[in-house]
Amino acid sequence: MTSHSWSLVLAGVENFILINTVLSVLGFVIAVIFRAFSGFTLSHPQTRARLYAGTLIIPPLASAWLICASLLPAVWLGEGRWQQEHEQLHTLHLLNAFTIRFDPALGYASLCFATFAAGLATYVAISAYFRIGRVISRLEIGAQPADEEQIQIVAETCRKHGIAAGLVVSDYPFTFVWGYLDSKLVVSTGLLNQLSIDELIGVLEHETAHHERRDNLAKLALLVSRYLSPVFPLTGLLYRWWSEQVEMICDEIAAHRTQAPVELAGALVRLKRLTLTSRPMMRPAASELIGDGKADFEQRVEHILSLADQEDPAAATGRLSNSCVRIGIMTSVTFAVSLGALFTVSPLAIHRVFESILHVF
Repeated sequence: MTSHSWSLVLAGVENFILINTVLSVLGFVIAVIFRAFSGFTLSHPQTRARLYAGTLIIPPLASAWLICASLLPAVWLGEGRWQQEHEQLHTLHLLNAFTIRFDPALGYASLCFATFAAGLATYVAISAYFRIGRVISRLEIGAQPADEEQIQIVAETCRKHGIAAGLVVSDYPFTFVWGYLDSKLVVSTGLLNQLSIDELIGVLEHETAHHERRDNLAKLALLVSRYLSPVFPLTGLLYRWWSEQVEMICDEIAAHRTQAPVELAGALVRLKRLTLTSRPMMRPAASELIGDGKADFEQRVEHILSLADQEDPAAATGRLSNSCVRIGIMTSVTFAVSLGALFTVSPLAIHRVFESILHVF
């Protein structure tokens, strides 16, 4: 790699970290203002979830697009044409103009942080994946078997929603959706034995809603996004707030599909009580369904009970069940097509506009 190419790599990484950090802080401020002044208790969980997801994923996407649009022309055009068309050839690009006194140390620090963030996101994703596996490995084999009728309900629900089912023999009540695209609904015999028929159907509809929405895939994308800037404690809050709203969305889907919100709320309360008295090592298996915070859980139950007075919104339920995969594909296509069109029509347009704006400051 030539010195020119290496300087562009450092400039790209440093500018991505700086721009993403600024946008992430701005996104966090917007989310906090929304929670404080925009009728938080009156807005719908879908609205809140979209806001939190947007404030998590838009900053790194916008930063990556700006960096590609501004610096990739050096690769796209070649060094010779880059020198000809770049009217003011310089080694400082974009926000590097404000951090020159700290370069190249800041550039190398940014590269180290990017490597650290990638490793941390990978570690968190892998550890979350295997944490449930460690819990399952500790399950006992001598638990009380489930009633055949309960097992049939699980099989029929999974068949209806196109998801595989797995039964775990354990007196501890838990259920979760395992995997990203080829998902599997894992249910314990303890859950089947603790819940009534109506309560069980409500819980299963909640979990299959996660499957239809591809929430595990969305969690993976947002998990990576939260670690792409040094302010990941703030983006971690956004991720937590998003997760809470997603649980409320799936509660609403389940309540509308079963027309039994009271039974669903009762099931959650029962499982929460059983979880609090269980062994600590078993709690992660149920944390996705019932959550960890007392205030958040109470808000979920109140939201479910409020649905008892609503009419059947079949259309709204379908909209809430929409998968994130289509949004991801459309975003990826838009990202690539817009860059391709830019490089074809005017490769240096964004670079010049961006730096002209920065020169004002």
